[in-house]
Amino acid sequence: MSYKISEIASLLESEIKGDNNLIVRGLSPFFQAKEDELTFASDEKFLHKLNETQAKVIIVPDIPLPEIGKTYIVTKMDPRKLMPKLLGYFKKSLKKMEKPIEDSAIIAKTAEIGPHVYIGHDVKIGENVKIYPNVTICEGVVIGDDSIIYPNVTIREFCELGKRVVIQPGAVIGADGFGFVKVNGNNEKIEQIGRVVLEDDVEVGANTTIDRGTIGDTIVKRYTKLDNLIQIGHNVIIGENFLMASQSGIAGSTEIGNNVTIGGQVGVGGHIKIGNNIMIAAKSGITGNVKDNQVLGGHPIVPLQENLKIQAGLKKLPELLKRVKKLENEMNK
Repeated sequence: MSYKISEIASLLESEIKGDNNLIVRGLSPFFQAKEDELTFASDEKFLHKLNETQAKVIIVPDIPLPEIGKTYIVTKMDPRKLMPKLLGYFKKSLKKMEKPIEDSAIIAKTAEIGPHVYIGHDVKIGENVKIYPNVTICEGVVIGDDSIIYPNVTIREFCELGKRVVIQPGAVIGADGFGFVKVNGNNEKIEQIGRVVLEDDVEVGANTTIDRGTIGDTIVKRYTKLDNLIQIGHNVIIGENFLMASQSGIAGSTEIGNNVTIGGQVGVGGHIKIGNNIMIAAKSGITGNVKDNQVLGGHPIVPLQENLKIQAGLKKLPELLKRVKKLENEMNK
């Protein structure tokens, strides 16, 4: 699809500085945007790097801006507060659900489809795919060859699964991310217009949820294995050969490298980068960037051996407090 930036500026009640006649093909994150896509810069992190996005059209606040060959859509509001209206504009319209298996779905002859399955418009299902009962596959989903979708799984619209992907019972792929913004004191929903992309040989555990991207995609790369009861937030990018144990979660827009292992009940903060070849002990908390080739644990995380010493020291704390109290009493006397 194509969109006139003059119509977008009118929708947002904003001013164009640059070429009014430009057309964009869609909306994309700042660093992932292509030349013919629209992006936005809402804070200092992006405003100082306007020449680092390929996008020719950028939504920006009303401040002095460099002339670097870009066209700006200038808003007097915080661009983040325009997000509900902007993403609603770019959200794709869905076709009406009419049949358990819509006529436009393309299903390989070797695929096995169980009872009580819904397969939406324009879905593509590859060779030797097995779909168990009570699965919902929404519009535009692609499922690669030899994948297995177990009972009660939901795969939301336009998500893409590679070959030999396994989705255990009850998992949800492509639910809306937790995206809200305060507008006039109220929490307004930001439409989530991205997808989830699971590459080849990914396995997703039972009752695990992977949220679709707000703008752009949530991506889980090849040979990643996720345990049961895991939450992956919107726009997370997970590298190859990732392992994560149960009851852990990753907040939105975090990037994780290759060959990372994370134990159970670990919390990973949002908008951070975790390097390659990392191991994180169970019940840890990650709140900042992590460099390559480390074994870590604790909250906040430290080298694992150091964390073990801290835990051992904590066991001695009650007795230490008694000794300090005794010494204080003797000094007072």
